Amino acid sequence: MRLLTKSVGVFILLTSLLPVGAGAQEGAMKGQVSSATQPGFGTEELEDRRQEIVVANMKFSNDEQKGKFLEVYVPYQMKLSKTLKERRALRTKFEQEQQNGVISDPEAANLVNEALRLDRGVEEALSSYVHQLKGVVPEEQALRAYQLEKRLNALYYTDLLGSTPLVR
Repeated sequence: MRLLTKSVGVFILLTSLLPVGAGAQEGAMKGQVSSATQPGFGTEELEDRRQEIVVANMKFSNDEQKGKFLEVYVPYQMKLSKTLKERRALRTKFEQEQQNGVISDPEAANLVNEALRLDRGVEEALSSYVHQLKGVVPEEQALRAYQLEKRLNALYYTDLLGSTPLVR
């Protein structure tokens, strides 16, 4: 049941990221389901395909605009990737602490503070990225980039945290 719920969530999020056909009504995002919706698509696969997914959904008017976008996106993606890998490592640390039984108050505080620090890092990176984009793409595309990143982050966190048990 858990795998089914996870697969449906992945399907819905990724379907909403697929490019829209020229004749489609505004707001409707239809297309073929990518291999990314298959069970087993998780955090590492999302990190590997993130740039591909974003570029495919940005609707650039020309290669010059795409190039300017990538000049801003690539450094952002590198910073984000580092932070998300730290988040995965924190999950592993939490799971190890859980295996040992009860998590002490100091360790619980440490885990919460580290998670909050990493979450702030993701939001700060996103904010900086979107503000930089405003200088190289139209506002509408900067908004689209923001929306894509928020959806991808939601998918990432759903996979990352959905399989992590709550504290006992």
